[in-house]
Amino acid sequence: MARRKVIVMVAITLLFEVGIYVILSQLKTPAIEQVLSQLQGHLWLVGTMLPLSLLLHFISISISSGSMSEEYEQGTVDFFLTKPVSRTDFVLGKFVGGYLLVALIYLLMVVLSLIMSIVFFGPQQDLGYLAGLIGSVLFSALPFYSIGFMLGEVLRRTTISFLSSSSVLIGSILIGGVLVFVSKLLSSNLFVQIAIALPSWGAVELPFLYASAIPNSSLIVQAVEVFPSVAGSVEAAVLYSIAYFLSACIIAFFSFTRRDIPKRIS
Repeated sequence: MARRKVIVMVAITLLFEVGIYVILSQLKTPAIEQVLSQLQGHLWLVGTMLPLSLLLHFISISISSGSMSEEYEQGTVDFFLTKPVSRTDFVLGKFVGGYLLVALIYLLMVVLSLIMSIVFFGPQQDLGYLAGLIGSVLFSALPFYSIGFMLGEVLRRTTISFLSSSSVLIGSILIGGVLVFVSKLLSSNLFVQIAIALPSWGAVELPFLYASAIPNSSLIVQAVEVFPSVAGSVEAAVLYSIAYFLSACIIAFFSFTRRDIPKRIS
């Protein structure tokens, strides 16, 4: 089951990244060609940033929500704990192993975006920012990865955990959009601050805040941000991301170390 999941995710990544650049290369209207000619040196940003609004977080949730729950459903947790492995080592290994898989999938996206952008649009510029962008993306993936991992441990059902985690992601994005709309109607900054405190804001906005500092990239950054942006600082995005990450990890750790371990959950 785990191998099939990884194969599906890799296939989705390939189709997504290759599809983006094939579509861009086939846009032949004069107006679009003129715009792309001005941006072609930074089109590596499209493939590295477009997955950030939803795709990467769904991949993180898919991996993390099943990391513990699939072990319960297959009855392997009880088996592993009969070996000289502590509960702390087991849960930490599951968390780190799943997160490394998320990182590898995103790095595959980055490699494909670099290859495709060079093949279709020539040499790319400002690649010195790439390492920092990758770091901000992998950091921003932590909140929803941790939330999915926590719900997988607490609920111990893969499907329910995935649906619950996905609902938190979609719900916080939609609620954030409504709060921003209300803040504009009432001319009140309070609702913006509430929107910033939602888990989706730091997880989605942090890489875009970083990328906005890349020269001549503002148009691409605005174009690939699927949902309306909410103004905020890098510091706030980092602090809120850390808060959700730590909270979810603490709950997952105490749940696993304090609760009974069933032989198998059907």
